[in-house]
Amino acid sequence: MTTAFAFTPLPPSRSAAPLSALLGNWRGELVDESGSREPFTFLRDASSDASVAGRFLFFATRQVAPTGVKLLEASSQAFVALVGPYFCPRENTDVLTVFEGVRRGERLEGTFYTRVLNWRDAVRSGRFVATRAEIGNRAA
Repeated sequence: MTTAFAFTPLPPSRSAAPLSALLGNWRGELVDESGSREPFTFLRDASSDASVAGRFLFFATRQVAPTGVKLLEASSQAFVALVGPYFCPRENTDVLTVFEGVRRGERLEGTFYTRVLNWRDAVRSGRFVATRAEIGNRAA
């Protein structure tokens, strides 16, 4: 089975400043309304290649393969991002997740909600927090 990633190009009119503030690897935790906690990662590539720079982020958890993220809105501190659609083992179907957050230095925090694709009601919602991870050299 071939794994394909969705690369989301950003309109050229978007300012690079909000995007450059999100470069790097962000590791965090989703905490839903029931108190269930799930670690996640946001990854933003710093490449200058235009086809790669058009990507905003990838989102991944232990059970969700890296999935493309589309930036819906961004300023120097706040953002709204759409993840997916992706297959969610918890719901056993394709879902979308929306993150609404703020960046304060090396920290992202805000709210999220997940809904089944083509369905109105959220099946999961809560808060998230993430910090920028140190990028070090790793041996292959």
